[in-house]
Amino acid sequence: MHSVKKFNRIIALIISVLCFAGKICRAAKWWFLPLFCVSSLACAGSPEAPERTNVTIVLSERNGFYEEYSNALDRLLSNTNISHQVIDVSQPVPDSGLLIGVGIKAATELAASKAPAVINVLLTKTSHEKLLHDFPARITSPGMTAIYLNQPVQRQLHLITAVMPGKRNVGILYTNVSKELDEIHQKLKDYSLKLQEQKVDQTQTLPIALQELLLGRSEMLLALPDAEIYNDSTIRNILLATYRRGIPLIGYSAGYVKAGALCAVFSTPAQIATQTAKLIVKFNETHILPPAQYPREFEVMVNTQVAASLGLQVEDAEALHDEIEQALK
Repeated sequence: MHSVKKFNRIIALIISVLCFAGKICRAAKWWFLPLFCVSSLACAGSPEAPERTNVTIVLSERNGFYEEYSNALDRLLSNTNISHQVIDVSQPVPDSGLLIGVGIKAATELAASKAPAVINVLLTKTSHEKLLHDFPARITSPGMTAIYLNQPVQRQLHLITAVMPGKRNVGILYTNVSKELDEIHQKLKDYSLKLQEQKVDQTQTLPIALQELLLGRSEMLLALPDAEIYNDSTIRNILLATYRRGIPLIGYSAGYVKAGALCAVFSTPAQIATQTAKLIVKFNETHILPPAQYPREFEVMVNTQVAASLGLQVEDAEALHDEIEQALK
């Protein structure tokens, strides 16, 4: 009898312990459930971090103009989370990420490579279009795009009419018919200007072509970025020939104005770097390249000494810049 009572007390104690443990477990379940839910939602709901674009800047040469651009772009990208490196064409070209071809030599190297996405800068529209012709696979997306070195025709023609009011005959030397030359033909009529053109080739060498153009009805010479005509070895003779006949040269860079051209509209390496950085940030988000485009920002420079010697009264560069900008808005 005593053994039975003792056994019953042990059974009752076990039941009490089990009931108490159950209450603790149920309480613990409700205590940890919110934490479990938050943790689960955090793991399941947080999106994966977007893949970052690795940018490689490929320089045609390590010289002042290209490095000025590269340094400006480096500073801009350093303020983002986009990783980047700078190499030149002598180094192996990566076959992934976004590559920036700085100059025609680098652009050609990248066009021939397996680089999946390319932005070319500091090369002309004609050069970029030739690359697309030579490497047609680059036309497909994401392909290859560019920020041209040369300016839209409208900016150049606005500058001409502003600095040479009343003058109508615009002389141009060229080696090959290009889309840019065709566009000039089309736009001249909108500005009441006439084109006097002369081709430079084996039969019509540069001195002969220039003489015939200046002896004609040309009242100014508009320089196009054609390296076969305008280069370090020819520019001095071209400037002397135009100056002797009282015909101003309208250049396409600050260097030409400093050398003796009357004026020029152009974009600086820093301005093109700013535009490039915006394209890179956008590509980092969308992985889509926009169509090739002209520089958005630009500068105007005037050689006041040349203007005075030619008897021309020309507005200052800042006023011309604002006038062109307002006219094209």
